[in-house]
Amino acid sequence: MLAGREDGGIICCSVVSAKALHLSAGRWLTTPHVTFFRTGFAVPSSFHSAACVLLAIAGFTSASAEDFIWVEGEDAATHSMKRNGWYDSVKKAELSGGEWLSHFGNGEMPVAQFNVKAAAEGEHELWLRANPIGAAMSIRINGGDWQGVSFSKSEQQLNIASDGKPDLRFVAWVKAKPVSLKLGANSVEVRFESSNNRHGGLDCFVLSPEPFLPQGNRKPGQKTGLADEGTWAFEPDRDRFSPDAILDLSDLNEKPAGRHGRVARSADGADFVDGAGRPLRFWAVNTGVHRRDDMATLEEHARWLAKRGVNMVRHHGHLAPESGSKLTDVNQKDVDAAWRLVAAMKKQGIYVTLSPYWAVSVKANPSWGLKDAGGDNLTGLIFFDKQLQDAYKGWLKALLTRPNPHTGISLADDPAVALFQIQNEDSLLFWTEQSIQGEQRMELGRHFAKWLQKKYGSLDKATQAWGGTAQNKGDDFSGGLVMPHTIYHLTQDQRGPLANRLNDQLEFYARLMHDFNSEIARYLKKDLGYTGLINAGNWRTASAAKLFDAERFSYTANDVIGVNRYYNGGSHVNPTDKRRAGYLISQGDEFSSQSALKQPWDFPLALRQVAGHPMIISESAWVPPLRYQSEGPFLVAAYGALTGFDIFYWFATDDIGFGPPMAKWQLSTPAQIGMFPAAALMFRRGDIQQGTPALVERRSLAEVWSRQSPLLPEEAGFDPNRDSRPPASEAEAAKQGSITPLAFLTGPVEVDFQAGKTEVADLKAFISADTQTVHSVTRQLAWNYGDGVCTLNAPKAQGATGDLASAGVIRLDTITITSRNKYASVLAVSMDDQPLSTSNKVLLQIGTTARPHGWKTEAAGSNRLKITSLGSSPWNIDNTQLEFTIANPSLRTATLLDANGVAVEEIEVAKKEGSLAVALPQNAMYVILR
Repeated sequence: MLAGREDGGIICCSVVSAKALHLSAGRWLTTPHVTFFRTGFAVPSSFHSAACVLLAIAGFTSASAEDFIWVEGEDAATHSMKRNGWYDSVKKAELSGGEWLSHFGNGEMPVAQFNVKAAAEGEHELWLRANPIGAAMSIRINGGDWQGVSFSKSEQQLNIASDGKPDLRFVAWVKAKPVSLKLGANSVEVRFESSNNRHGGLDCFVLSPEPFLPQGNRKPGQKTGLADEGTWAFEPDRDRFSPDAILDLSDLNEKPAGRHGRVARSADGADFVDGAGRPLRFWAVNTGVHRRDDMATLEEHARWLAKRGVNMVRHHGHLAPESGSKLTDVNQKDVDAAWRLVAAMKKQGIYVTLSPYWAVSVKANPSWGLKDAGGDNLTGLIFFDKQLQDAYKGWLKALLTRPNPHTGISLADDPAVALFQIQNEDSLLFWTEQSIQGEQRMELGRHFAKWLQKKYGSLDKATQAWGGTAQNKGDDFSGGLVMPHTIYHLTQDQRGPLANRLNDQLEFYARLMHDFNSEIARYLKKDLGYTGLINAGNWRTASAAKLFDAERFSYTANDVIGVNRYYNGGSHVNPTDKRRAGYLISQGDEFSSQSALKQPWDFPLALRQVAGHPMIISESAWVPPLRYQSEGPFLVAAYGALTGFDIFYWFATDDIGFGPPMAKWQLSTPAQIGMFPAAALMFRRGDIQQGTPALVERRSLAEVWSRQSPLLPEEAGFDPNRDSRPPASEAEAAKQGSITPLAFLTGPVEVDFQAGKTEVADLKAFISADTQTVHSVTRQLAWNYGDGVCTLNAPKAQGATGDLASAGVIRLDTITITSRNKYASVLAVSMDDQPLSTSNKVLLQIGTTARPHGWKTEAAGSNRLKITSLGSSPWNIDNTQLEFTIANPSLRTATLLDANGVAVEEIEVAKKEGSLAVALPQNAMYVILR
């Protein structure tokens, strides 16, 4: 280990084949196995170690005090590994040194031994980048006891199989238990223990006395510069939260969250206010980082999110007991994770939504004693199974009433808990209703019979009201059993007694869910003392036109209405495994990729909001491998503000900051989370005017129960895990209603479950079929779905997204955009809350497309592409090709910022006639004009 730097710090090096370093005639002589590591100074592996030493002595320093030892797996001093051609057929570019140490074969557990030198004795974090799939591994330090490594919480998992197949060949970072090192020489041994051929692969490991943040295959501070033609390499450093950062939105958050009391509904019930009664808007994400039992990491994540404008996160949890437990037990690991999340986010002024139950993920356990439903999960049962409901209440009590060890108060009492979501993605009106069979379906039939008896006085009177019995298999009216028809029948047009019976069944289902939601609200507020807001759920139905309003009615038992909707931009399938594309992007997959700007009827915010209630989308994203993603934050912020939509929770991140490419449900990309700052700022600050309603449809509940289509049905949205075909076309989306779905782009669309006169705006004034353009009622937004371009023109925020090259020169009130990008999203937002024309500080944010380095596709017919290469790190971003002018006489400079909002360089500008003009560099993502 070498020590000594001009600033007094220590430079660490891993010497695997130790040879003397010596100076002769001004040259350093060394072995190529010697490399030096320092946050802020790390060198690509292609550099010779001599160059590393010379550069280090020349004074390359970092403001960080973090020192670490980075050891390549292939640099073991000794090992007993046996290589295998198939197992080693991996993408070497994804490995930190271009290679790994691997084993695949029967026999004794293989061991590798490494020699490392520590600059100081004491405890070090130990991180390994290794194969996590079915893996078992142990570590031994200096001949001590073997310590097992758990891969249950690995992160940045990546398929590195050369053929892209989702088999054993993966790599991920895992944090092992801390280890104690001696000053100077230490021995580190790694043993592969898998029962499957003792398989294992070790890319590298890191020993660090300070918290370490994995960044894919890159050492901290390392830049590979790998970029395909026409792109630049996106390789951000770890955010050190420098006080010199020019772009930092964390001051938007009042700290701690809940400082003024509970978040509440506004006087009209439709929006949110803080504890002091002031309007409050949320920019939100789903995160899984709280599942790691590391508060320091979670707190860094919270700070990273706050800096980019986030003030709400969603806890998507699993309170149901783990396998082998009693039904009345609770998943304490999930409770602990929720406690950590609330504590860490609260410090940064970020509120929390708790969502602790998802029936799909709860596997039926015979030992629990629940009636048999014939399926492998509990979908639908929570709404009527008393035993399950009682257990659920017990889980909530354990979550909400015990003191949070990180804050000292319970979650029920903590104003940082803004919203409680009773359940996730479950309903009696979705296709999963048909999976309720056996004893549970008979139980549902008994509930239905009792409900009919209460409504009509007797089952005989019910059949008279129907005009006949309309019998169903399993009916036993004399025994108090009226078997529900499967949900399919409710999606079809029916006549006579069957139609009347199905109408009653729909009302029964909707009221059963409404009653459950009411009871849980009572329990939360009266028994547990929770005084925050409540959302019943977030799901959809088997028929948007016939059933969606009934689903939404069932949510009106609580404060907030919810739904989950993703934008996929077409289809994504794996030709050999239909389920795989729901969770993985693989070589050989076929997908279509269309911007939402070309198919606005599938835009996630094309929603029927329930009058008098805030509305949320608790899960959404522009889902990979979709190419067109940077439009998402732009459109969500702009049209969320226009329609008065309340919270859009982006899904999902398990990364502390930006993540490496590419995962199926990944949010932590430069094209999505990288586009947060400008979008979050203009949305939260209220820069865009809310419009008057395009439609307020008043519907009696009798009309809802009769399954009549509303004037403007809502598209159900597309989920590749559940749907067999892509979203509807414009014609399909409109065929069951009498109003074009383009009305969703003009202003709010509301449904009011009160009989009365429906109000419809003069949509002809805003929608032009000839030009394929839709203007908002405020005239601040224009969406051309023919050309695929949308513009925003508000006093404090202006911009454009889509095919900017074809749009030509885009002239807005204050800014002019000229771009050669076939796809880009550009936002100019005032940073000092002044109009752009007079602002002294303006954020210019640019997003194009992001793909892994080496990503390749080929035509697969029918507007589909086939993935021929998944590529590797880093993200490659299409070059910015943009000239920008702003009519503001006070602006004089343009500063290029990095991904962490820190100044990189000054950009040449031109001042003329009261305007500032700038030709942006190709790697421009954030630029500050002052």
